Amino acid sequence: MTIEILIYPALVFLAVTMIARQIERRRDVLYGPYIQGRKTVAAELREQLGAVTAAIRGRRDYGRTAATFASFSVLASAIVG
Repeated sequence: MTIEILIYPALVFLAVTMIARQIERRRDVLYGPYIQGRKTVAAELREQLGAVTAAIRGRRDYGRTAATFASFSVLASAIVG
């Protein structure tokens, strides 16, 4: 019981400290998005997704994919329900 009283607050403190350091580093002028030409994480992921999609299909055609997933979800709900 004593170990849980010590370990859980220590883990919470460690997690909050690490998150605070990451936020500070992200807002720092030398490491943040303030440097000219530096992309945000979301912009990099969008670019990579676009490159993968272009390599696979040649163009972005999400409507057909959404229709395919919709039919699968209807089938799955019919089986489960």
